[in-house]
This record gives sequence, C-alpha cells and structure tokens, in this order.
Amino acid sequence: MGWFPLAVNTDKPTWSFDIVGLLAVVGGSSIEKHAQAITASPFGGFPRLLPAPETMLDTDRPARLPAVKDVTVLGVHSGNHFTELNFFAEVIHRIDSLEPFEFQSFKISHKKEAIQRDNLQKEAESRAAIDVEKGSEKDSKKPKIPSKASIPLHKFCPLNIVTLGSILITIALSVWAGVNHDAVALIGLATMSLSTSTACLSSQWRPRLTIRTSTASDIPSGDVIIRTRSGAFVFVECDENVSRELYGGTEVCDYVFKGVVHQILLGTSTILLMASIIFFSNSGWKMQIAVGLAYVILNIAYWAMALLTEPHHTWNMKERYDIKRTNEKTIRETFTVVMWDTIQATKEIDWIKKAKVAPATKNWDGWLQDAKKNCDNPRWDAEGRRNEWMARKDL
Repeated sequence: MGWFPLAVNTDKPTWSFDIVGLLAVVGGSSIEKHAQAITASPFGGFPRLLPAPETMLDTDRPARLPAVKDVTVLGVHSGNHFTELNFFAEVIHRIDSLEPFEFQSFKISHKKEAIQRDNLQKEAESRAAIDVEKGSEKDSKKPKIPSKASIPLHKFCPLNIVTLGSILITIALSVWAGVNHDAVALIGLATMSLSTSTACLSSQWRPRLTIRTSTASDIPSGDVIIRTRSGAFVFVECDENVSRELYGGTEVCDYVFKGVVHQILLGTSTILLMASIIFFSNSGWKMQIAVGLAYVILNIAYWAMALLTEPHHTWNMKERYDIKRTNEKTIRETFTVVMWDTIQATKEIDWIKKAKVAPATKNWDGWLQDAKKNCDNPRWDAEGRRNEWMARKDL
C-alpha cells in the first residue's frame, strides 16, 4: 500500500466521504445567523440543498425580531423611554459600529408609495369589515388585509443569490445522478431537498411593524434620540408614524403556518432528513464526491455571506422609508460636547432631564438652561461654560 490511497472504486482501504458528519456539523453557525432571513425569503420554500439543515428544525420559533440591548431610546417631544433598539432601527443605524462620543443625525420619512399602500390596506380592511357586518358571504371570504406594515428583502441580496445558486446546484446534481444511473443518490437528493423545503415552510414568516391607527392630527413630533453605553448619540428627525413603526412599536414575526400545520411540516422535514442521510450514505462513490463537493461550496458561500454581509444588505429599508444622513461623521473628545451637539439638533433639554442623561444637580441644570439659550450659536464654548457652572458655589 502506498503513502496515500489513490483508488476509490476498490475493496482495499481508500478514501471515504462522511456525508452524515458534513450535514450534521459543518455550517451550523452561519446558517443559524441567517435562519430568519432564509425563512422570510420568497425562495425559502424552494427544494434545494442547505448546509446543516437540522438548524432549521427548531421547534421554538421567535415571536419577535431580536432587539439591541443596553441602548436608550428617547422621544424628544413625546417623552417615550425605551431601553432597547428595535431590529429594523438597528439595520438603519448600526449602533454597534458607532464610536464613543460620536454624533449622527438622520431624517427619516415614509415614501409616497408606502403611504399609498397603507391607505389601500386601510380601505380594503374597512370594506371587508363592512361586508362582514352586512352578512355578505361572498366578500367576507376574502382574506382580511392586516393593518400592519412589512419590510421586504432586497430582490438581489446576497442571500437570495446564494439560495438561487443552491437550487441550480441541486438541479445539476440530480442530472448527474441520472447520467450515472444512481437511483439511490437521486432519491437522496429528492428527500434532502424536500426536507429543506418543508423545514423552511414550517417557519415561513413576514416581519410586521406596528403602525399608528389613530387619525388624530394634534400629536407631538416623533423625533427620537438614541444613546449608547459608550456615549454616542443619534438624532432622528421623523413624524410619529415613523417613530411608532421603527422605535416605539413591537416588531413581530407573522408566521404563515401555525398550530398543527406547523408541527406536521416540522415532523415531515425531520423524517425526510433522516431518510436522505441513509440514501446518501448508500449512494455511489461518484455521487458521494459530487454531493460532498456541493456542500463544501455551499458552506463556503454561507460562511462568506455571514462574515461579509450586514443586515442592511438583506433587508430593503428604502422600499418603505426615505432615509437621509444630515450630518458628517462627528466624533468628540468628551461626553459634554457630544451632548451639546445633540441639544443643538433637538433645540430641547427636557429629554435629558427625563432620561437622566446628565446629573440632576443645580450646576448641571444651569448649564443645560445656558445650552438651550445658545443652541443656535455654533461657537458657544460648551466645555468652558460647563467648567464655569461646575465651579459655582452660590447655587
């Protein structure tokens, strides 16, 4: 026997291809990172190969999207106070990338097309409610349009491109199995692809934002301040509708299949997965090599996507919102100066007192009042005046 086994079609000790281990272990972390986006994609239900498919067989589905903790969100005029930042707001601001004492300013509004879609939804919902009240059996059977907003994925985001690539790879492997007359591999590909499809369908969902239902017009502005633990500030100029959707409301996962249907799909996927592993393990060596190579390629693709892409590459926030950055990147040396930048943007100091951003002392109250009076004076010396107020003993 030589140093390395060179033959594969022989009874002697040779190379082996552990497809079972490859499916069960490799790629789990990268798939888990994109699991929610995969099941929200319009291509999610397509039969295909997927690395670490057992990752999709989680019986506990999240009720809402993950929020960023240890972040203070303040309503400048409304007085709202939250201790976490919603997922889609994080997609816009990428809070984790902010440096200490950095200040950013945004202006966010709804696009006209989004407002028109919302109005059509409300009209359709109202008509459906009237039809039900009138007992119109024909119209009442029409699906009720939910009065909630949704955020779509980018059509050509990296996730959809990789998913489309996996579909093409699966088709190519099926053709190759037919050329080699390997029925076992062909059945294995079919069961594995259907297992992935049913697993994704069992958790198929759409993100839903809570929209403001009140028609009252006399409401305060929805301007928001975001403060991080490291002392960075983000000011968002927006109306109450945008503020409710992105910062104040709850982002929920609206699942397509629930209850018994969800359990049936999950159980079917599990059975198909176990069957596919058995079929792959008993397929010909040519197909084992081909399938193993396909999983290596897919694992590299999903790993690279998890490493190189961010949520804003996947979720199309600009489909619903007009997002404008209104200042250049500004990094200050002290907390006082970055807070002064925020006061200049908001023209208010009440939010500082309500959220206890600054110490509740007479010296600081004096500085805040002084800052508000000079918020239109860009040359005002915030640090110098702070030192003067802190040195005062007559308060």
